[in-house]
Amino acid sequence: MALFPRSTCLALLPAVALAQNSFSAAQQLQAEVALKTNSSWHLGGFCIGKAPSGTSKAAEITAHVDWEGTKKLGETGPVFLVAYDEREHQWGSVKDTWSQNDASSCEFKTSAANMLRQLGKVHDHDVFRFQINIHQETAARDWHFAILTCGDTEPAKLSLTLEVAEGALSIFEANTHFDESSCPQVEDLAPVAWLPAASSQAGFWLMLVAAVLFGCSAVMAVVAWKMYRKKVEMKRFQETATAGGTEPVIGRPCAAIGESKVVDGQTNVDMAMTPEFRNDAVAQEV
Repeated sequence: MALFPRSTCLALLPAVALAQNSFSAAQQLQAEVALKTNSSWHLGGFCIGKAPSGTSKAAEITAHVDWEGTKKLGETGPVFLVAYDEREHQWGSVKDTWSQNDASSCEFKTSAANMLRQLGKVHDHDVFRFQINIHQETAARDWHFAILTCGDTEPAKLSLTLEVAEGALSIFEANTHFDESSCPQVEDLAPVAWLPAASSQAGFWLMLVAAVLFGCSAVMAVVAWKMYRKKVEMKRFQETATAGGTEPVIGRPCAAIGESKVVDGQTNVDMAMTPEFRNDAVAQEV
């Protein structure tokens, strides 16, 4: 994707074949630029959320730099990595004149930046990295990152990667969101009712059916266990009651009947008056 007019692109290609400027935004911002004097490159940026309670640090970004020039990066340029938040006196003050590139515009752009770091100033190696901490205690807002060259700069390739460790709500590509924010809307961050969201998923209904079947199986298992215990107790009772071959006796047993015979037609009084009965009675008294 061409980001500059054709004449500018040709000016960025020195005798040593340099790759055309390219930018991408995936999980991190990546840029490859062929530097030139008094120029600026918008790299894209991140929507940074509000810092957690108890701290002002809202995000941590790691910058990876790879310089392919013949001079040390700190000896050419200078080359700056700058960052602007979306407020009117920061990014708002430079966005309308961003395409203007000269010594005065470079000074103005650096003065409006929230963060200004000269690349290679404290690093002697051509490949290095450093941390950027963004402090923000207010609501979420966009942060724009850019490379600026001020003064005579060696026309060599500079590769830069910005990777967010924490704190970013969204990411936007180079040369976008100059006038509108990339931050999610408030309603997008609001919690969603769980039932409408879950009911639209097939897995929700499968889980619900499985839960019902499991509950019914558990109830049936409990009923079957109770019936089994009842049968076992009844069988044990029957085996205990019929032990020894006798049937259980219910109620009070009848009194044994004496060996005296009652003659047909005689009452107990008549039997008591017979001589045999009286003799037996006397004999018992003696």
